[in-house]
Amino acid sequence: MNDFWAGCRSSAGAGVLGLAILLVGGCRSGGGTLTVNPNTRADEAAIRRLDADWVKAGATKNPDEWMAFYTPDAVVLPPNEKVAKTKEAIRASVAGLLGLPGLVLTWTPSKVEVAASGELAYLYGAYEFTAKDTHGKPINDYGKNVEIWKKQPDGGWKCIVDTWNSDLPAAP
Repeated sequence: MNDFWAGCRSSAGAGVLGLAILLVGGCRSGGGTLTVNPNTRADEAAIRRLDADWVKAGATKNPDEWMAFYTPDAVVLPPNEKVAKTKEAIRASVAGLLGLPGLVLTWTPSKVEVAASGELAYLYGAYEFTAKDTHGKPINDYGKNVEIWKKQPDGGWKCIVDTWNSDLPAAP
C-alpha cells in the first residue's frame, strides 16, 4: 500500500494539477499503466470449478484434500475460533470441522469477481451445514462465506483467505 501512495505522489505532482491528474487519470505506482486481464471470464470460470471441487473435497472429510486449496501462507478465519495463520492451525481447524459426526457441508458461490490485473479474485456465497453434537442431537446451520483467491506462478488459483459465519442468531 505504501508503494501505491508513493507512486501517486511521484506521478501526480503537487497542488491542483496533481489532484486533477489523480481524478481524471488515476495514478499508477511507478508511473506504469494498468494491465487489464483479458482472461477475466476464464479465470472466473476456473475459480467456480475449483470451488465446486473444494465442496467435493469437503465431502471426503479428508483434511489434506481440503488443505490442497490453500496457499502455504493462507489465513483462515473460522467462526468461534482464533484466526488460523499457520498450516498446522488451519489443518487443526479444518480437521475439527470435517471430523464432526454426520457432517454434510455444502456451499455455493453467489459472486466471483476477478481483479482487472488478473492476480486476485474474491468469491462470496452461502453455505449449509448439518452434523450431530456430542449427544447425537442434529445441528443445522446456514450462513455466508468469503474466499480470496490468488493466481499462482503456474497459472492456477489458490485460496489465500477463507472465512464463513452463521446467519443464525448467537446462542444465549
